[in-house]
Amino acid sequence: MYLIIKNHFMRQLFLSAFVFLLFFSCSDNEPKKLEDAFILSMQKNDFNALKNFLPDREFYNSISDKMPKRTDEEIKKFLKESHERIEQAWQNTIFNVVDKKIDLNKVTIKEVVYHDPFPNDETSEGMVVNYEYKGNVWDDIQFIVSRKTGKTILLEIPNPTRAFSMQDKDLRATNEAKAWIEMSKPAFKKEIAELSSKLVAAAKSNNLDEFGPHLVYRGDDESKRWRTALNINDSTERHQAAELMQRIARNMEACDKYETGNFVTERESEGVWIVWPLDCGNKIVTLAYLRINGRLLLGDTDAEMK
Repeated sequence: MYLIIKNHFMRQLFLSAFVFLLFFSCSDNEPKKLEDAFILSMQKNDFNALKNFLPDREFYNSISDKMPKRTDEEIKKFLKESHERIEQAWQNTIFNVVDKKIDLNKVTIKEVVYHDPFPNDETSEGMVVNYEYKGNVWDDIQFIVSRKTGKTILLEIPNPTRAFSMQDKDLRATNEAKAWIEMSKPAFKKEIAELSSKLVAAAKSNNLDEFGPHLVYRGDDESKRWRTALNINDSTERHQAAELMQRIARNMEACDKYETGNFVTERESEGVWIVWPLDCGNKIVTLAYLRINGRLLLGDTDAEMK
């Protein structure tokens, strides 16, 4: 009888230990990063794989001072609707993956870039995921997230059908994100302010040799257009530089003193434009730059009367 009870006890003890270890093994295998959980959810076709990264009560409490007053039931409804909105966008991404017959087992995360394109929003930030697929790197997985509570919370999947579209080899989303990061640094503001002052002075003094080396190529050669610096020693490109210099000189007429404004980024087919405004009192003159190979290169200018 003693041996029967002892064996039963040992079996129960072993079973408990096995369940305990299995639980922690499963916990350890759960993705610790949003990007990994997202890929896993796609592979398993299981939105629940993202559950640890969805808005929860802790997140809501962290932003409650900016939210309208709600009852517990209203908060639950708010969170439920948030999850449903994210799931709908997630499903649209799944459809894209299936339609393009993408083998998700061959997707490898390479880099994640966080940036803040919402200067007036202390909660949200952008997240761009670089991944490799069959030898090429893409950046069309993009999220709006919050890291306010110390962990990454998925708030939105903007343009969900763009994910895994694999169309932009120039990684424009990443470049735009890094442009925002650069703009947040005091050194960048100093750099663009000094460069703009230098170019305006060169344009006013008709100094093409000083002005020309800081321009982006805008000619007919598609392999160079918007991708390289202008060659001031080439006669055709020198003519392009002279035209742009004359435009800036005209825009800056009667503008001996000006104040600078806030940066604006605009994504166009040429890349991510960084627009630097000069307030001349009766008009706003803008200088539009592209960052190419680590350099700020002027590509356009405009003037708008107030």
